[in-house]
Amino acid sequence: MKKVLTIAALILFIVGCTVLKPVTVGMPEKQFVNEHPQSLVVEMSAYRTVYKDKPFNMKDTTTKFYYFTEGKLILMDEGFYPRGAKAPVPTPL
Repeated sequence: MKKVLTIAALILFIVGCTVLKPVTVGMPEKQFVNEHPQSLVVEMSAYRTVYKDKPFNMKDTTTKFYYFTEGKLILMDEGFYPRGAKAPVPTPL
C-alpha cells in the first residue's frame, strides 16, 4: 500500500510541475501572455509594453524583462539597477 501511495504521489508531483516554454525574439505578445500567465505588465506606453517575469524557483533570483513593440517581442534583458535601488527596473528607451 505504501508503494502505491508513493508512486501516486511521485506521478502527481511530476505531472504538477510545469515546464516553461522557450521565449524567442519575434514571438507574438498574445502567445507570450498565454504561455507565461505569471508575468506582470510593468510598463505600457505608445512605444512599447514591458512584462516582468518572476523568478521560476528560489535558486534563480534573476528578474527578466520582456519588451514588446507592435505585438512582437523585440528585446529580453535583466533590466538595470538605478543608483540606490534594490530591485531592477526596465531599461529606458
